[in-house]
Amino acid sequence: MAKKCKNPSCGKEFTPKYSTTERHCSRECFNKDKKPNLKLKSPNKINQVSNKRKVLNEVYKTVRIEVLSEAKFKCFIDGCTNVANTLEHLMGRRGFADDFARENNIPLLIDKRYLKACCLVCNGQLETNSELSKKYQYHKISGKKKSDDWN
Repeated sequence: MAKKCKNPSCGKEFTPKYSTTERHCSRECFNKDKKPNLKLKSPNKINQVSNKRKVLNEVYKTVRIEVLSEAKFKCFIDGCTNVANTLEHLMGRRGFADDFARENNIPLLIDKRYLKACCLVCNGQLETNSELSKKYQYHKISGKKKSDDWN
């Protein structure tokens, strides 16, 4: 079953090889009269932070200053004499600590009960040193100190 090529400048007759819906005799013929798309596509910007997190970050900035100033910029780790410039989230940053926090919409990111003033060195140590982590941080499921869970 021969078909006529849909390209007006070609007009050849051809037999479809793969499908009966083919309209052109070759790929070159298909692309011959196509005009190139010279319009620049504007890239869609993906937000780095969600709108919900933007609001939380603004609250976090004020809470951070409050916690650091209440601690008088002293690190909470025993024996550390460095100036506290970060916060340690003792129970992590995601989710809620308990039902009270969930009902009042206080996520762990801004829950003052589980935030401590900490120096950058000790904050890094809490991430890498499991013994220090067990001594000071809370377990995410039970809410108890990790050291209590291990005994």
